[in-house]
Amino acid sequence: MTTTRTGGSCTSSYRTQSTLALSEPEDHVRELTDWVEHASAVTGAPGAQEVWDNAYKWLRLAQGLRTMTFDMSYDDGGMCSVGGDFDAVWTEMMEEWQLHQVRLGYLRAALEGFVRLLHPEASQPWLAIEEAERQLQHHAEALPLHARAVAEHLRTHSPDPAEDSAAPVATGVAQAIALHEKAVHGRAGIPEPTSDADMKIFAAGHAEVCAVREASTVLLLGIQLLMAAAVQQDRVAAFDDKYLLDGMWVPDASGSGRWVDEEMPYGEYLAVLHLAPGEPPEL
Repeated sequence: MTTTRTGGSCTSSYRTQSTLALSEPEDHVRELTDWVEHASAVTGAPGAQEVWDNAYKWLRLAQGLRTMTFDMSYDDGGMCSVGGDFDAVWTEMMEEWQLHQVRLGYLRAALEGFVRLLHPEASQPWLAIEEAERQLQHHAEALPLHARAVAEHLRTHSPDPAEDSAAPVATGVAQAIALHEKAVHGRAGIPEPTSDADMKIFAAGHAEVCAVREASTVLLLGIQLLMAAAVQQDRVAAFDDKYLLDGMWVPDASGSGRWVDEEMPYGEYLAVLHLAPGEPPEL
């Protein structure tokens, strides 16, 4: 039997570059949750704080999700030895796939909560993200690095990819929600292991795992854009400084990045919180 984790066959360059790489969703959501904890909606609307707090709690759920446990074994009375191999590989596959599926659902709930508060007029979450993207077009420093690339990668997993858009993250958010809807309503196909001519069992479903992982990332980036636009409009205020005790690479005007190992205002940190810290520069 050969078992292979399903995440390895769909890795984009924005996750593997040595500096300014995109963090994995579990790290990304941790930093975004920390940012929201140090921010607050500036509105006197009745119940606004309750809506903010509830959306924040959905983020906390996504941040707290670490593992999923499955047991796909099936007792066939020992009739088929290969069946045990199949079930073991399928168990690993489902644990990884469902980890991303559940996180996607939590992130959708958080995004929709923030949209209801900040854009109650929006009939769909992606419309609020589209407005935020347009607002930030002339403020390049507020746009998260890799946002367009992630949205474009997600398009490659869609059976009916949308055309190129001036608001790619909004388009990606719509596709991510559609992907979640398919699972909620039982229309998503469930990946299974495959085998070779010698009946060795291998993990499959690489594309399915990648699609849900990148869908989660698109929703996280959508929340970042939503917050960045709200901060510019003084509808959300961020407090305190982020202490980058271990340091991290952040984008600069040259595109090569600069190393920061001191305090950064949370208002500025919003644009870079999705990036992996990277290794410190050699002295």
